[in-house]
Amino acid sequence: MAPKIIFINPPLTGQERYGNLAGAGVYMPPLGLGILASLLRGKGYKVRILDCEALRLNLEEAVREVFSFSPDFAGITASTLAIYSAAALAAALKKRSLKLITILGGPHLTALSEETMDLFPQFDIGVIGEGELTLVELLQVFREKNNLAGVEGIVYRENGKAIKTPPRPFIENLDTLPFPAWDLYPDLKKYYRPSAFGFRKLPCTSLITSRGCPGRCSFCNQGGWGRRYREHSAGYVINMVRLLYHKYGIRDLAIYDGTFGVNQKRLIDLCEMLIKEKLNLFWSCNFRVEMAKPEVLRLMKKAGCWGIAYGIESCSQDVLNFLQKDITPEKTAEVLRWTKEAGIISKGYIMIGTPIETARSFHKTLDSVLKLDLDLLTVNSFTPFPGTLDYQRADSYGKFNRDWKLLNEHNLVFTPKGLSAGEINYFIRLITRKFYLRPRILWRYIKMSFNPYFFKLLFNGLVSFARFTTRNISINKEVTLF
Repeated sequence: MAPKIIFINPPLTGQERYGNLAGAGVYMPPLGLGILASLLRGKGYKVRILDCEALRLNLEEAVREVFSFSPDFAGITASTLAIYSAAALAAALKKRSLKLITILGGPHLTALSEETMDLFPQFDIGVIGEGELTLVELLQVFREKNNLAGVEGIVYRENGKAIKTPPRPFIENLDTLPFPAWDLYPDLKKYYRPSAFGFRKLPCTSLITSRGCPGRCSFCNQGGWGRRYREHSAGYVINMVRLLYHKYGIRDLAIYDGTFGVNQKRLIDLCEMLIKEKLNLFWSCNFRVEMAKPEVLRLMKKAGCWGIAYGIESCSQDVLNFLQKDITPEKTAEVLRWTKEAGIISKGYIMIGTPIETARSFHKTLDSVLKLDLDLLTVNSFTPFPGTLDYQRADSYGKFNRDWKLLNEHNLVFTPKGLSAGEINYFIRLITRKFYLRPRILWRYIKMSFNPYFFKLLFNGLVSFARFTTRNISINKEVTLF
């Protein structure tokens, strides 16, 4: 009988992930689990995906669903925010069956492998970095009862001690991987949704077309993908798009590459293929400021791109230099102008409370961001994530609460020297309010509300916005999490 493996996205509520902005949050399928499931199904394993977050399952319900499949292996993914939820699930599974092998993967385990395994003995094995080839070999070792020490890219226990094997080389040709097993997720149209302002047409789902990022940002954790950029070919991507469009009825794609368009030739080839397909398809992506060119932006628009998100981070050059962003505020302003001229909506991400933040840099960002050609803005609190340079150096620059359960960019976990938590909270809400409560921005959302695609998500987003911007708005009200 073929072994059974269930891949699990552990229980996590919208409140835990997004805080007061849960109503405007993004809920998309865990694509990494889909690729693993597809790969192992192709090798004869019986496979299931259990997305507890999408199905809104609590711990007890998740355990019941797992054992209804009677698996031999449970592969659980976890970000830092979800690691305690994953550990609680693994403990409950082991309590019911010691024979079930629990395997942990994901960005948190990759960043803090031995520390995580020492803290959570309910995980039998951890898969570090890219999991596809490692997991295939690991399960074969279990079937043949061979020694785990020969498997690259894992952490396991020997005599109660965590043992980390040598790293596995990256997958060079991503086209050798199968498409995600979209049929194993809960109904894509029913259980997943973009953010309130993150689509132009429904149904919408996410897509990842590359791995790694050549940037050197100090706050970014590339998880198991590293900084060396690799990509699916344009032909591979267009075949995924065709499948999602024709079989699953998807009409909008959120491309979640860390940085889309590193290889401009591939980007141009893909855009030309999309234009030739003549699909009624919209899409959006993440882009680096220094990679944008006017002629490429115009081609992207013609190919169906409606929105681009840029990591602006700050309008203070000193802060940008500290974060190793390798951009200038002047270049950002120029690229946003090009994006607007191309007819593409632009979204900016900025963070408040970086290690060298001052009241002066706060005001510099506030004054400058209101002058930019931006349509959407997300303001997060600076969060040092495991696996990043900032996680290593944060304690030297201020107070850092390392509680993994709080690391979601919405909880205030870091306060730089010379500033208070209350000041940071105040400026996050102040910038958000001043940006969105302007006639030009308000009019855009009033027009959007007449579209039936937008009304419900827009309403939820506005409710979340009101809760977020009106809570703790007084600068004199101290917010302390330490």
